[in-house]
Amino acid sequence: MASVPFSDPPWLNGLPSPYFTESHRKWQAAIRPFLHERLHQHAMEWEAAETVPEHVFGDFAAANMLVPALPAPLPVEWLRGLGLGTLMGGLDVAEFDYLHGLIYTDEMTRSGLAGPGGSLTTGMAFGVPPIIKFGNKALQKRFLPELLAGKKRSCIAITEPDAGSDVAGITTRAVKSDDGRFYVVNGAKKWQVLSAVISPQFCRQLTASGLPTGSGLTTPPWPSALGRPKAELLASLCWSSP
Repeated sequence: MASVPFSDPPWLNGLPSPYFTESHRKWQAAIRPFLHERLHQHAMEWEAAETVPEHVFGDFAAANMLVPALPAPLPVEWLRGLGLGTLMGGLDVAEFDYLHGLIYTDEMTRSGLAGPGGSLTTGMAFGVPPIIKFGNKALQKRFLPELLAGKKRSCIAITEPDAGSDVAGITTRAVKSDDGRFYVVNGAKKWQVLSAVISPQFCRQLTASGLPTGSGLTTPPWPSALGRPKAELLASLCWSSP
């Protein structure tokens, strides 16, 4: 229990709740010590250093503490097939609901800093769900095993110099080549969250060719643009999530 009065929600302070069950209480009690040890006690140091050590992502992956960044219901079949069917505290992935996710988000932000926690979960939260929901079987088989297990990371690339983060106004285009075998991507991105620590795959958001701006958006898995010009750009409130 927190030492600061009223800093925990009422259901953690002994008040009855029709929503939070013993499963939720057990989950919260299991993840708070882990997050304090592996994240929060170092968060200010990492924020000042403007980066989170790469091993921290591995620590979270090893504890299956990246998967809760996904929305409920979790991809149970995939997770069980990868040996990731149990979350911290013995919680079965099939039992994970939106309130478990809410507790995870709440506990991840207890330091008051958006950057350190965001550097660990943003790729999982934004890059993986489109593959689960919209990807075909071949695409899922190619990307999901390593992404769900934390062996590879994804990032988001939405913000552009002109459109900002208005997804209806982005102008990056994917144009199919004359032979129909490839998509040629042209455009500019202002920053790519997590790109400073990214592995060779990430999801880039763009507009399909031939459609009016804002009418057709896609998030294809795209190899990291290794060798392309880039520079680190700090985002306000998220310095350690470049």
